Amino acid sequence: MPVAPLYLFTSDPLWITLGFGLQGAFGGALYSQLPSYLSERFPTEVRATASAFCYHQGAILGGLVAPVLAYFAATYQIGYAIPMLVGTVVAAVSVFIALLFSPETKGKELVSDLVVA
Repeated sequence: MPVAPLYLFTSDPLWITLGFGLQGAFGGALYSQLPSYLSERFPTEVRATASAFCYHQGAILGGLVAPVLAYFAATYQIGYAIPMLVGTVVAAVSVFIALLFSPETKGKELVSDLVVA
């Protein structure tokens, strides 16, 4: 999050390249943690279905990011820097809040209410 304004509000190609590269190198590390994070959120009986559902809903809704950014950039005549910065900050804060308020599942047995006949 602190790197985004450095490359979004400059016209220097070096800062843009370095900032985007730095955010791409370390900001994308979240996606390598998703399989282990999502599998710990659900009981064994529904783990594959529940984690896949959550992952794919994020992928589907994530596809709307580009049109929404383009809408705000064109409608309010502010360019792409401000909508991209707002999107980056909102995404980072939502991940932080999700991790902060998630229950600790280490050593706990997750039991589902699912009854299979």
